[in-house]
Amino acid sequence: MVDAFSTAFSNILLRVSLPAAASCLVLVGLGGAWLMLQNVSRRIRRAFGVVTLMFLGLWVLAMGGSGSYPTRDEKEQNRALQAEIAAERAAIASLMLAGGTPRQQSGYGPMQSIPSWEHGIYEDGARIVFPDGWVFPFGSNHLASVEVMPWGAVFPDGFSRSQVAAFGPRLSMVPGVSSFHYGMTSSNSCAFEWSSARDGRINGEPFDGRIELFRNGDVSVTTNGVAALLPRELPFSHDGFGQDAEWVAANFTNATEILSVGYPQWVDAQVGEGLTNGLYKLSVSVADDPPETTFLSVGDLSVAVTNAGEYVFLLEKGPAYDLTVFPPSSNVTISAADDVPTMRGQPMLRSFGDADGGQWVPDSGNFWTDYAAGMGYARFWWLPWLCGSPDVNHIGLDENAITFSAVLYDCRHTNNVAYSWSASDGLNVASPNSQTTEISVSEMPSWAEANISVTATFGSNVLTSYIDGLTYGTNETPQVHLALDVPMAILLNSNEVSTAKIAAAGWSFSSDAPTSGTVRVTCLSGSEKVVAPGLVGEWPVYDDFSVSATVEGVGTSAAVGDVVFRMEFWGGGATNTVEKALTVVRTGNVLIPSAPADGLVVLTNTPVAMQVECEPQGAGAFLSAIWHARRLKSDGEYDGWQLAAYGQQGASFVFTPTLGGIYQIRALASVAAGGVDERFYVWDADENHDTGFRRIGEMKAFGVCDGQWQIDLRNCAKSFLGSTAYLELVEVPAQYGFSASPGRDESYKCNLFVAHRAVQVGLQVPAIHGRLWRAHPPLANEWGDRSFEIEGWDCVGVLEFPQAGYVSADPATGGVPGHVGIVDFDGRGISAGMLNVNRNFNACNQDTVLRKYAGGVE
Repeated sequence: MVDAFSTAFSNILLRVSLPAAASCLVLVGLGGAWLMLQNVSRRIRRAFGVVTLMFLGLWVLAMGGSGSYPTRDEKEQNRALQAEIAAERAAIASLMLAGGTPRQQSGYGPMQSIPSWEHGIYEDGARIVFPDGWVFPFGSNHLASVEVMPWGAVFPDGFSRSQVAAFGPRLSMVPGVSSFHYGMTSSNSCAFEWSSARDGRINGEPFDGRIELFRNGDVSVTTNGVAALLPRELPFSHDGFGQDAEWVAANFTNATEILSVGYPQWVDAQVGEGLTNGLYKLSVSVADDPPETTFLSVGDLSVAVTNAGEYVFLLEKGPAYDLTVFPPSSNVTISAADDVPTMRGQPMLRSFGDADGGQWVPDSGNFWTDYAAGMGYARFWWLPWLCGSPDVNHIGLDENAITFSAVLYDCRHTNNVAYSWSASDGLNVASPNSQTTEISVSEMPSWAEANISVTATFGSNVLTSYIDGLTYGTNETPQVHLALDVPMAILLNSNEVSTAKIAAAGWSFSSDAPTSGTVRVTCLSGSEKVVAPGLVGEWPVYDDFSVSATVEGVGTSAAVGDVVFRMEFWGGGATNTVEKALTVVRTGNVLIPSAPADGLVVLTNTPVAMQVECEPQGAGAFLSAIWHARRLKSDGEYDGWQLAAYGQQGASFVFTPTLGGIYQIRALASVAAGGVDERFYVWDADENHDTGFRRIGEMKAFGVCDGQWQIDLRNCAKSFLGSTAYLELVEVPAQYGFSASPGRDESYKCNLFVAHRAVQVGLQVPAIHGRLWRAHPPLANEWGDRSFEIEGWDCVGVLEFPQAGYVSADPATGGVPGHVGIVDFDGRGISAGMLNVNRNFNACNQDTVLRKYAGGVE
């Protein structure tokens, strides 16, 4: 091609007599043609070829203007030259497209592109936001978007140094040739595709690549058709992601059978209605997609959870199982079921756990759990039902021995159970270590009550069944027995409108043989603890008798203490009396004895002792409390109550917060007899109106800080409460490295107050304003502008929790000055206001911007 172009160009020069000006143009064109003949790159030769054509065109125009026209041969030679140049361009484009494959649309949703990249813009990164509800786990975070670079890399954001994934070569996008597309696939992954890019510079090898992000954190990188999977490294070992076919195959020898019907359906069939194979179903429900892959283990089974749903496990009755949820999550609930019906409907027997743990007594066994929401750990077991039989009332001396049997219902371990019988004195057990034994009277007793029990031991479980109320002997001299059952204490809730309290009490009468008499129960007070003291009830009795009732009027708001119950029997030649007292308890608010009146601020991992007030003196021994804590969010709202401790006896608790924030405390106080009183940590006095008003009884908080500098800054600011040194009309002298501030109207000094206090405790605030030199600190609106950089002070994320000692700014627009202050122990802001330094600033709301010091303490 070059030789043809050279010959054609020489012929043109020999045929035409050029004017002097045209000769200069031809010389330039000749130089370009000579370069094309040299050993230079194709792109340079092509460029100079185009330049030569341009000069040749100018020459033709010049000659045409003077009345000369090219000959037919010259036209043909010119067309041939143009055709060869066009062919060379096509060859270059063909080479650049070599090896490329068209993008496959199947399996994708609507694909999108980055328009600017089609023009070859280099390093013009783009932020790509995932669809709502879809996140990508990366490190300890979950990403709702990523930053994608045209040269073949994906970053968490535009400022990160660590990348999610990248190709080995650095790509170039060729205008009009290369393309980029991204979108969601049918398998719920996010894919990014580069087509017909260049490996390195424009003349590099063609490159097709794809980076695919999966919901579980895995990454797939495909380079020119060769794929490599980069699995996410999880901080725990597991049997698989979700309870899919691979998970079933890894845990069950009959996986083929299970998968043929579906794993959840197979589990339901094993605990179907009426089955007694000793199995039950445990369900662990995850309400929402976890923000990062969560480890869920039940006994020896484990699964990595990436999606919300119900995860089921087939377990044996008897053994205890441990459950672990990591990281801990309050979105996890536990339930257990037995006798799942074969048809659609509710199970015959179902037991549920809750945030406080609990015990359930179903129709054929006991299910126990101590799971607490958000703690990440539980232990639970379902115990089968042990029953001894028969039920008898009396064994006489002259009667034949009675055969007793033990039955362990719905248990897989019946062949490995050790039985043990025991009985009261006077009864003879023939085979104490057998499942069946004969029991008889061994001697003539006086009238007495007896009991028989049988114990079944298998593994680490010990179950006992009792046969109570058994009598033996004759009916000549019966003995009567009284039992009075009242609680040791009852709770007088402080939020009840009624001043009276209802006490639940029960009493029973029994006799060795039928007799006649009267039982009377009275309530003794000796004070005004009982509204209507005296007779509770009186009943004639003949045989065993029991009753339960409630007694109204026990305790008032002004009278708490002991109340005495008395039960009496007379008749049939026998008498008996029993008395029992209960204590009426009233609770008060939560106290933190170490908290000063103006607020408590401590470092993380500092123990904070707290307790529930109660009376009378010593009544705290009857109380227990469940403790909750919650933290203030940056928008001024609190997050949900989180369990801090369960069942703290005596209603006292030492809370050791490991995370910084502003905490409120709640205690659910109770006594063994039932009833719960919800108590809070509240203001016990009105706060001074001039420095931030708070009424008695409103919720109070305390601050937990990550660093000592925060406590120092907050305490320094607090010492200025009530000060008028920063009013508009007061001149503030030069100090702490900042210039003086004049005293005049609209000379607001809230920013100066913040800067002075920070420097006073050894922190640094830059001086960035001034005419001749910079001697004034940042303005309130600058503190409140996230895009404005203040050296040494980092903006706190909108999802982070504020802490005492942070700087909070509420910006304004339209030339109006904003406001800035220092966060106090409860989320209020200490700031220089219109009248004085006060706590009237709401430092945590939807508009405020929080900053924390990051420049080091001098």
